[in-house]
Amino acid sequence: MVTACRRTRGARFGVHSPWRRPRLLGALVGLALMTIPPPEASAWGLQSHRWVARRAAALVATRCPSLVVGFEAELADRAVEPDTVLKGRHGRAETVRHFLDLDDYGEPPFRALPQDYERAVARYGRETVEERGVLPWHVARLAKRLRTELRRGVLSQARVTAGYLAHYVADATMPLHATRNYDGQLTRQRGLHARIERKLVDGNFERYAVPAERARYRTPIAPEDAAARMFEALRRSYDLVAPLLAADRAARRDTRVGSALYFRRLEVDLGDDLARRLGRAAALTAAVWDGACEAPSP
Repeated sequence: MVTACRRTRGARFGVHSPWRRPRLLGALVGLALMTIPPPEASAWGLQSHRWVARRAAALVATRCPSLVVGFEAELADRAVEPDTVLKGRHGRAETVRHFLDLDDYGEPPFRALPQDYERAVARYGRETVEERGVLPWHVARLAKRLRTELRRGVLSQARVTAGYLAHYVADATMPLHATRNYDGQLTRQRGLHARIERKLVDGNFERYAVPAERARYRTPIAPEDAAARMFEALRRSYDLVAPLLAADRAARRDTRVGSALYFRRLEVDLGDDLARRLGRAAALTAAVWDGACEAPSP
């Protein structure tokens, strides 16, 4: 059954209010609405998600020109909508598409979790699987939809689907989307998600974007292979969870969490790894788009 900790997942990337007493909450609700960070941020920050879509478009410009050339800005806009539009529209059904908590399935390399959705449901139950996140399977569904839309020539709708794909693929490359400790809340490091995505990366974006542009993809990813490749991306992301948590603990020694010194220390420890993950997000997105663009075999 879903525990009390689990029930907070509905606001996984939203705001967790510290106020318990209703009287205080009522008195300060107006101030809270003005000062609480917006709940739409997820995985990489919005600037990062836009960059991933634009960079992926550059990588596939010669292979999927009708999909991306001249539509880079639209793809970038669509890439943030899973956070800014779809979560508000679909609620929890949307939220679970952004992550997969691998550590709810035992220890690495997480072989207990079948990569086939129906087999996973048969083993754990649909409610449990959905609660723990469905990112790889959602990417596979969207990749198949994109291929169908491209073959039918429905390019305007294909660009919506491609932009959404860019978002979820990028989520798979962010370490905190592969663990139940997604905000450091289980290790007394709450707020870590926003500190990484908004302040560290989006707050100094060029430092990450320049090296991230070195990433390339080798071969297209067919829609039938998309789920497996997302599982692989999530497992690699999970490998960075422990170093990320350790870097946060080290950065806060003898300084205030969120201070300039704190973020300088984080950047030294995590900067190169995060830049590589960001580059990987763009490369994987390009490969998934390219796989959907490929002409069917004769």
